[in-house]
Amino acid sequence: MTFSAPSSSTESVKVADLAGFLLIIEPIEYKVGIQTVHGETDAIEVNLVDLDNSKTYNNVLFFNVALKNALKAKVGQKVLARISSGVAKPGKSAPWILLDATGDVAAVAKANAFIGGANTPAPAVVDSPAGITPEVAALLAQLGAQKQ
Repeated sequence: MTFSAPSSSTESVKVADLAGFLLIIEPIEYKVGIQTVHGETDAIEVNLVDLDNSKTYNNVLFFNVALKNALKAKVGQKVLARISSGVAKPGKSAPWILLDATGDVAAVAKANAFIGGANTPAPAVVDSPAGITPEVAALLAQLGAQKQ
């Protein structure tokens, strides 16, 4: 039997480290009453894939109110988004928010290629021939098609 070492704090990911990257976020569970150094609070546990950097993170807790609210009703679903900085209220830090990426054809193609493939992000398609949609280009890249 193979055993894994416990995770260290250096293996975890911060929300700020994910800012701007295309993510597949899968909310796992909304957790109530988590004890922290700042008192008791709620969080949303997620698994996520950073499609831009080919990294996967499991069992990540988001404590940010805007992220919790955006993902709470999505438990068991896959959310395609980018994390961004919202507008700060006077005297407060800007919150982290999710920007919907489902309207971005290339982002959807990249996510579908990941989900339909071997769970590795598809390489970026460069110099696609004219007339090929991003979806077709992503599928060709997934199949290993080479530019002629």
